Amino acid sequence: MLSLWLLALWLLVRPGDHSKSVEFIEVPFQDLAGWSSDRQAQAFVSFKKSCPVFLSAPVTKKVRPEALGGQVGDWRLPCMQAENRDSLTDAEARRFFEQYFTALSYVTDTEGLFTGYFAPEYNGSATATEDYSYPLYAVPEGLKILDLGQFSSALAGKSIVGEVKDGEFVPYKDRENIDKGGLDNQKLEMVWLKDPTDVFFMHIQGSGIIRYENGDRRLFGYAGKNGRAYHAIGKFLIQSGEISRQDISMQAIRAWIVDNPLQAKALMWKNPSYVFFRAVENSGPVGAMNVELTAGRSLAIDRKYVPLGMPVWLDLKPANDEAQPIRRLVIAQDTGGAIKGRVRADVYWGIGDTAGQRAGTMKDQGRYYFLLPKILAKRLLSEEGRS
Repeated sequence: MLSLWLLALWLLVRPGDHSKSVEFIEVPFQDLAGWSSDRQAQAFVSFKKSCPVFLSAPVTKKVRPEALGGQVGDWRLPCMQAENRDSLTDAEARRFFEQYFTALSYVTDTEGLFTGYFAPEYNGSATATEDYSYPLYAVPEGLKILDLGQFSSALAGKSIVGEVKDGEFVPYKDRENIDKGGLDNQKLEMVWLKDPTDVFFMHIQGSGIIRYENGDRRLFGYAGKNGRAYHAIGKFLIQSGEISRQDISMQAIRAWIVDNPLQAKALMWKNPSYVFFRAVENSGPVGAMNVELTAGRSLAIDRKYVPLGMPVWLDLKPANDEAQPIRRLVIAQDTGGAIKGRVRADVYWGIGDTAGQRAGTMKDQGRYYFLLPKILAKRLLSEEGRS
């Protein structure tokens, strides 16, 4: 029997009136500031990693959101061409994207927030010790994902995470419950870390490298989550006056946690979302598209608005006026719990402290431009012209 909570959620996510279409406009490549000087060869390598996903899927499969993603068949030509090319220069990669893609922009509401993420490196142990006592967990067997599309075609693509208790499907345990022992004695511990803050930031970033005392290094990646809403704890520190809005960063949040150990748990519990991990054999993190991310060239997006696999041109103004604008071609290959909105994205900067410094201070305002396969862009623009 479904709980009243599930019924309430059903009512919450019922499709509303989506009849108002989003308008796009074509933008010539020469009008993209910085286009002629970007290192597009790096973006080409990242794009090519996505192509096996397109080329292995049925041509009629929809790429959501369908307005921008079209069908898999729309992506076959650029991907087949990419598969046949290696070691392009920046100029050759630039010509590749110009030949097979069309750049589009939203007509209105074009600017938003862009942040960064990375894969941290922490010390860890395969067994619990006095020094290493904070675990990363594998996905619990009792965690279930309910496909709401089974109940209504209007809810296709939507799901909900929970567990069965007393015959009812209820929300899964939150961060506080798990931290207080909610998963004890289930043999889910994969690795043990020294600091609960390290565990928390592994959850935020979604993956990381663990260094063992014998010198081994192992990548742990995202395997699932508890289904609870993600709440950025930085906003609570801003609201309480602990850190000013202009000074908020990952580094500032971590410093506050270190300086305020008695309040740290309560702060982290304000984010009920909890991430579970798996050991990954890749040399680097794998995103939601199930391809290895490329430092500086992979982007986490909201799949409601941007298709996975799409090349995206960024034009960002850093919060620090002395920093250089970020103008580069990236590939949408990941998602994130905090990445919600029409113009909202997270740039992946790589592994380790240097990447963390760049990611942790990034809170840029700017816009992005979508690179659609020419056949798809032509169809989209013609449909909008008729509406």
